[in-house]
Amino acid sequence: MARTLRVRGARTRHTECVYHAHTECARHGSSTIRLGILTEYFDPGGTGSTAGMLPELAVALRAQDPTLEIEVIASRNTYRGGANAYPPEDEWHGLRILRLGTPRSNRSSTVLRVLAGLNFAFAARRVLQRRPPYDVLLVGTNPPAAPLAALALAGKRGTPYVYLVHDLYPDVAMSLGALRPGSWAAGVATRAQRGWLHGAARIVAIGRCMREYLGAHYGVSLDRIEVIPNWSQLDGVSPPAEQTRFRARHGLSGFVVLYAGNFGRHQDFGTLLDAAAMIEQTHPEVTFVFVGDGAKADEIAARVADGTAGNSRLLPFVPAEDFGDMMAAADVSLVTLEAGAEAIGVPSKFYNILASGRPTIAVVGEESEVAQVIAEESCGLRVPAGDAKGLSEAVAQLAADPARAAAMGTRARDAFERRFTLDHVATQYRNLFAQVVAEPPTAP
Repeated sequence: MARTLRVRGARTRHTECVYHAHTECARHGSSTIRLGILTEYFDPGGTGSTAGMLPELAVALRAQDPTLEIEVIASRNTYRGGANAYPPEDEWHGLRILRLGTPRSNRSSTVLRVLAGLNFAFAARRVLQRRPPYDVLLVGTNPPAAPLAALALAGKRGTPYVYLVHDLYPDVAMSLGALRPGSWAAGVATRAQRGWLHGAARIVAIGRCMREYLGAHYGVSLDRIEVIPNWSQLDGVSPPAEQTRFRARHGLSGFVVLYAGNFGRHQDFGTLLDAAAMIEQTHPEVTFVFVGDGAKADEIAARVADGTAGNSRLLPFVPAEDFGDMMAAADVSLVTLEAGAEAIGVPSKFYNILASGRPTIAVVGEESEVAQVIAEESCGLRVPAGDAKGLSEAVAQLAADPARAAAMGTRARDAFERRFTLDHVATQYRNLFAQVVAEPPTAP
């Protein structure tokens, strides 16, 4: 059985003692890693969002290694709910959670988002520097300024940090036109991001496309970038679509095309809505169902209301206990990204689709991680970003060939079980943390 490595005080490291799935550190025996996790939203209720993913990962890490000490620094806010919803301190599944009373950063205003993110980063830095030392700190891009606190801790104490990149800023903002490339603000943000990336002991990219992008645009050595995908926790292969509670509740019949998740700024809903309008003319049995909320909710609602989105429905998020049933209600599920956004974000909803045993139609560039997995596993179809006609034709193909769609769904579930379970991903993180702990310390 693998053991965990921890050496306090002088923190002598031995790379040959890094544990893997079947490796034991005989030289040092059993000891404990003290892991810190820094993120604004540590929200166990945030099923289907990145805010709910770090709680899942932390619990899985503890399940694999109960000696692992984990402390979380987060805000008191929920991702989709009210401010200060959580207490300042909490114990949950063996994790100690310290929460800051900072304003929410997911605002509609770019300026307010930046200010709230900086507020969280500076508040977190003060707390981190008062805590007992960590052997390694995991920090994400939520908010984008969070690594500022990790870099400060590395400089003051020599604490190594692993930088988990879910959404790469300011690149996302520039790709959306919210920040002008070459502007003063873009230059400042890019220099800050470069410093955070180069200051990390390791970087986790959630897709191969992102790894290549970080190397090409930020000069990060590829051997310092680990590709560890996101995951899903949907259990088993869900029932046939026609037997789901979700369909019965909403009066859905025929062939259902589902988009479930955040309606984010870097997702291409125009193509989805245009395709729904096109296919209504030839396949009236097809219904596009949008479940979620977010920055582009008004755009979707307006198109559904005025009838320019064909046979489409807009529905709110479902409770966590109904999430799997909703995913099973689809005949096919959708993933979409705006052109140019493929390398700076990987939609986590894709792994829920794989787990649901349903095919994916991805409106993305061919270099994206989603497109690569679909090609490797033959578990769906890819349509270029902006190609509404191609999307309508892809939906029509699967609607006309249920056996083909079912075979894709079977392969999707098989790929999930082999590559994208939480247990599989948590093992990759454990190995990575052990590698970082085993390396010679950097002097503060």
